[in-house]
Amino acid sequence: MKILFVTSRIPYPPNRGDKLRIYNVIKGFSENNVVKVLSFVKNQTDKKYLEEFKKEGIQIETVYISKLRSLINLFSVFFSYEPFQVLYYRSKKMRDKISQITSTEKYDVVYFHLFLTAQYHNAVSNNALKILDFTDAASLYLKRYLEFTRFGLSKIYFTLDFKRIFQYEQIANNFDTTFVCSPVDKKYLEEKGIRNIQVFVNGIDTSKFKYEEKQPEKYRIIFTGNLPYFPNQDAVLYFVKEIFPLVLLKNSNAKFYIVGQNPSKEILSLQSNNVIVTGFVEDIKREYLRSAVNIAPVRFGAGTPNKIIEALALGIPTVATSLTVSGFDYEIQKYISIADTPEMFAEKIIEIFNIEIEYKERMKEASEAIVKLLDRRIVVGRIEKFLTEKIH
Repeated sequence: MKILFVTSRIPYPPNRGDKLRIYNVIKGFSENNVVKVLSFVKNQTDKKYLEEFKKEGIQIETVYISKLRSLINLFSVFFSYEPFQVLYYRSKKMRDKISQITSTEKYDVVYFHLFLTAQYHNAVSNNALKILDFTDAASLYLKRYLEFTRFGLSKIYFTLDFKRIFQYEQIANNFDTTFVCSPVDKKYLEEKGIRNIQVFVNGIDTSKFKYEEKQPEKYRIIFTGNLPYFPNQDAVLYFVKEIFPLVLLKNSNAKFYIVGQNPSKEILSLQSNNVIVTGFVEDIKREYLRSAVNIAPVRFGAGTPNKIIEALALGIPTVATSLTVSGFDYEIQKYISIADTPEMFAEKIIEIFNIEIEYKERMKEASEAIVKLLDRRIVVGRIEKFLTEKIH
């Protein structure tokens, strides 16, 4: 197949959920297909990442979008019912570029990543299969977020944005297929009348994230993620304020490591002898392997977090809320300790501390399950077969 990927940003470095997903998808498809990537760039810093794709033999072209142009676009919010992010990424240059590429080259599939790029579906000049990868149901995430947000300017803004995104997601019916990464998101969107939805689960590079015999630092707890992302920020604050004090009552030697880029001032202020904020790290795998427990106390959001897949692949015991794991198959869920109250969450962590050796064999099985079910090649292979059948 010949596939054109359209993305709202260069998917490198793969250091946040949406970028990691599309990076793995592109890499996976590039092994057996001809792939080109078309992305927006906002500055010269973005362009330095082009070389990473060229090293892999992946063609990539860019369209520059200036911050000033995007801000001017936002003024049309008063005359439009479209989401703010869609208006921000409105670009005649991108529309023309898609039209030009698809009229001069024959593509079997044009793959649009996130609802931000869905507005360009009618720029495709040939009869290529048009795919939209929502990844998550954005309105479901916002719906859950608003339940946790106190009244204020942010509540007003996100309430308005939720209403716009909720309506805008119907654009998916202009595509041949829409992908989401969990059955929960699929069911939610189908109930809104969106057709032709398929589950395309998040895959993982199991050649990098694979089980290793290790000796973690005793009582070391880790949380990883893109920290400006609201569900991650809330999860960290919730853990430090409501769960971690209960852990320390049982084990005063416990240490909590918050690992991720761009921590807010509020998160930085949490630092103490027992709470360490690392910021961005080059080698996330090393941070996992040093840890006795991985946590995901996420209270709102959508999709299937990579932080759980990566930890399980490495054999790190994980404690998470039921909402966090709801998008995973039972074959993955059964290896995760699920807790929905601060008391239960702390209890599960202490249990792992106390019976670390007993968890070893169980986590080796978990790693094997990830390889079997979520290896990037296997996941992409299933979707590759699905697309090939739709084309023919």
